[in-house]
Amino acid sequence: MLPRMRVVGVCSLLLLGCMGPPAPDAELCRDVIARVCVPPVCPNAAVRLALPEMDCTAKLQARTGCDSLDFAFTSPSRARVLECRLPLVRAGETIDVHPACDDVDETVRVCPDVVRFLGGTP
Repeated sequence: MLPRMRVVGVCSLLLLGCMGPPAPDAELCRDVIARVCVPPVCPNAAVRLALPEMDCTAKLQARTGCDSLDFAFTSPSRARVLECRLPLVRAGETIDVHPACDDVDETVRVCPDVVRFLGGTP
C-alpha cells in the first residue's frame, strides 16, 4: 500500500509542477495580437481589423493599450478573451505557429466584442 501512495504523491507533484499562476492580462493580450499578426496576416482579419501591412503587432498593442505592463481587461473580460483565443491556438501553442485563416476568421466572426477591442469593425 505504501508504494501506491508514493506513486500518487509523485503524480500529484508532477501535475502541480505544470500549473502556475495565470499570465498577466498584458501578456494574454499580446499573445492574441501576436497570433493574429503572424505573417502573412489572414485577409479577412486584415480587413476587419484595419491592420497595417507593417508593424501590425505594434499598431494593435498601441490601439488596445496592452503594450503597458499594467494593462488589465475590462471589456471584453479576460474570460471572454481566453474563450475567443481558443481557435487561434489550435495550430500550436507557440506564437510562431501561424493559425489557420479559418481559425482566425472564426475568432473574428464569433467574437465581435474582441474585434471592437482590437479596434476593428465586426
